Amino acid sequence: MNSVAFIDLEVNPETKKITDIGGIKQNQDIFHSPVLADFISFLDDCNFICGHNIINHDLKYLNLPNKTIVDTLFLSPLLFPKKPYHNLVKDDKIISDELNNPINDSKKAMHLFYDEINAYSDLPNDIKKIYAFLLSSKEEFHGFFEYLDTDTEDVDENFIKNSYKDKFCENVELSIIIENNPVELAYALAIIGIGDDDDTSITPAWVLKQYPKVEIILKQLCNTPCNKKCSYCEKHINIHTQLKKYFNYTEFRKYEGEPLQEKACQAAVDNKSLIAIFPTGGGKSLTFQLPALIAGETIRGLTVVISPLQSLMKDQIDNLEKKNIIDAVTINGLLNPIERSEAINRIRNGVATILYISPEQLRSKTIEHLLLSRNIVRFVIDEAHCFSAWGQDFRVDYLYIGDFIKKIQDIKCNNKISISCFTATAKPKVIMDIKEYFKEKLNIELDIFASNATRENLRYEVRLKETQEQKYNEMRTLVEEKNCSTIVYVDSVQKTRDLAERLTKDGFPALPYNGKMEPREKIETQEKFINDEIKIIVATSAFGMGVDKQDIELVIHYNAPSSLEDYMQESGRAAREKSLNADCYILFSPNDIDRHFIRLNQTKLTLNEIQQVWSAIKKFTQKRNTLCRSAIEIARKAGWTSEEVSNQDVEIKVKTALLALEKAGYIKRGQNMPRVYATSINAENFISAGEIIENAKLFDEDQKCWQRG
Repeated sequence: MNSVAFIDLEVNPETKKITDIGGIKQNQDIFHSPVLADFISFLDDCNFICGHNIINHDLKYLNLPNKTIVDTLFLSPLLFPKKPYHNLVKDDKIISDELNNPINDSKKAMHLFYDEINAYSDLPNDIKKIYAFLLSSKEEFHGFFEYLDTDTEDVDENFIKNSYKDKFCENVELSIIIENNPVELAYALAIIGIGDDDDTSITPAWVLKQYPKVEIILKQLCNTPCNKKCSYCEKHINIHTQLKKYFNYTEFRKYEGEPLQEKACQAAVDNKSLIAIFPTGGGKSLTFQLPALIAGETIRGLTVVISPLQSLMKDQIDNLEKKNIIDAVTINGLLNPIERSEAINRIRNGVATILYISPEQLRSKTIEHLLLSRNIVRFVIDEAHCFSAWGQDFRVDYLYIGDFIKKIQDIKCNNKISISCFTATAKPKVIMDIKEYFKEKLNIELDIFASNATRENLRYEVRLKETQEQKYNEMRTLVEEKNCSTIVYVDSVQKTRDLAERLTKDGFPALPYNGKMEPREKIETQEKFINDEIKIIVATSAFGMGVDKQDIELVIHYNAPSSLEDYMQESGRAAREKSLNADCYILFSPNDIDRHFIRLNQTKLTLNEIQQVWSAIKKFTQKRNTLCRSAIEIARKAGWTSEEVSNQDVEIKVKTALLALEKAGYIKRGQNMPRVYATSINAENFISAGEIIENAKLFDEDQKCWQRG
């Protein structure tokens, strides 16, 4: 007869010595003592020893010859892959009612073991045979299958394919996976076997960490088109079928007759890396959203969209929700702590399959741990021209993206993660920079999908206006004549306020939009414009990217844009609805050019400034090798004047200087280390606050300085 003892040890993490031992047998005999010799005697008449994570933990401190080991940890995600998961297990830990109670944990392991036996008994016979065939010889599972005395006859590649018919590609070479990765295959089949009725159950993070090839096998089985017309691939990975399902479109958008959107979409589904150059309003979002939704459905994969624009994130998520697609979330600085926590939980729990974040977020440890807990199928980099110093919106933080992805891949045992880059307009030099960056950082070749299509529904005109008053009168006339949704672009924060106020006084309600506004105010302004509560936005270049408003019929550049690329981006926000026509005006004054050169010189980083930043770092690190300081602190230490430190470009300058120093090998920038400081006491009133201070053991008498009322 099989006799089982369920055990748990408590071990001092510093000394590695056993501090307590608990055990319970099938006949309910209980052992509770730190004496190891007595415990060995207690186990003498048991031929099976069972525990949770016993292989990686308890057996390091026990010598149990002639005992068969059963570990409930490895069985749990195999037998309870569907939400709600087993209520005794969270991540790789067994949930206990009492902390550090080995008796209680032993009982929990016993309950889990019998639940696992029942769950295995409820499986179809062919699935039982497959699991036993794949796992019975492996250390983590051998004891369980020996206890049940399972049958593995007649199981081979064809048997598995027939048992999971239409649940993965029928043309996969399964024999190689069976031979090399049977455990990973079993975990993959557990998720696959759940079926279409539950698309939020995911492989636990600890399984992905211990068996990273589970991700590769899931991709091979369920998210790699075989192009041989198998029934699974035609139903689940066919971009035309899924386009109709998710977006209710019957065909992809074409550019001058060329199906670039379809080709880029197919390349992504084929797990290729790419760079797509589509015009503003050209359907770029769908090109990465559709493959992301397909991967989310087939393998519970997560697509990470990196964008510099918080307005774009919110706008795209809102548009997906209008289509009843609730798979996307964003984590950004506009979220309050509750919203951020909810977004993190949706990612961690598998509810979301698309995550929008800014490049700055990649330096967060929380984000790193969060992404490591999921099967990441693709990184999408929007506004990819930000990689290049030749681009109009170069951003230092973009250059960390490759290092971050490399780190994630290395932790996941070099699992290659595909890349998609998107931009609306880019010079050949910018495209070359992007391709070379990913070749150098990740050894990835990007396929190019470039559109030369013109926006035939846009009419362009430049009008010479010498004075500011002439400009204003011309703008007001255009606004009055068109009476439509309008964006007026200006070159300064103050102008957004002044012109919006003047237009409103003249009977044309307008709102300003600029980078100095509070986050909530930006959102409110954007939503009023999108919902037609206000028709006119007076904005700096901070407004527009990612704002999916289809009916803008007038774009006025009150000042000449800083580059042709900027102009194409900003004017391209008009008439996204192809049936509409729009007018795009530049109100040009020769003084505009002079202002551009002045601003260019103001933002230029000199060698002397780089040396000043380096000097500041050396001062900070005289007695240590590391530092955690903000850009403002570094600028002050560098001796920059109050006016320079208050300049809105100071952070960009400092980050660019740090990048130059890092490239030269002088420094290495790590992840951000935010700290939270208490600024108040949670107390009902002043008297209770005083009592808390008086009784606080962390303060000495001199520190307990509070004024009684």
